[in-house]
Amino acid sequence: MRSRRVQAGFTLTEMMIVVAIIAVLSTLAIVYMKPKTTPGDVSNTFGDVVRRASRQAITYGPVRADVATALGSKRRMRIIGSGAANSSPLFTVQKLTEDPSTPTAVWEVIQTYQVPSRVFGESYAYAVGDHATLNGSLQTNWSNFELSCFPDGTCTPATLFFQSTTGVTGQLDFQARVSILPLGTATLIRKYW
Repeated sequence: MRSRRVQAGFTLTEMMIVVAIIAVLSTLAIVYMKPKTTPGDVSNTFGDVVRRASRQAITYGPVRADVATALGSKRRMRIIGSGAANSSPLFTVQKLTEDPSTPTAVWEVIQTYQVPSRVFGESYAYAVGDHATLNGSLQTNWSNFELSCFPDGTCTPATLFFQSTTGVTGQLDFQARVSILPLGTATLIRKYW
């Protein structure tokens, strides 16, 4: 009588299927656990951009008197926006570079910040406050946005409102605002309007 040998273990096909399932589950876990950018994150980052521009305005010093007269302004740095209403705006930080031989200057790009597509700029105002109190002065075209920083470290006061493209109203990560206070680099960030 012949005895049959019993095989123990897994076949190569079974092992390949298990490895494939683990790979798919790992990929899904990485995608879903990856942190998503929230309006609060955008507000924090924009606040950092303004603080950096304010410090650089101090570092670069005063604008020459003849250049300031020709331009009608003493601002050293500016942050300009671009983008349509309810879009994810692009912010460009520029420094005023003076021509040493003439009373002219050009704006030189030193940094850009693109708001991630999951978050959009709802509106902004050139004042400090919440959405309800600034309602009459809110603007939505980001191509008109311009924030100035001066050699003494102060910047134009402004409040920017950001909103998530996904979420439920009332959630803490759905809305946020950043207010640039007219006290140098001070910013106020809130997770509500």
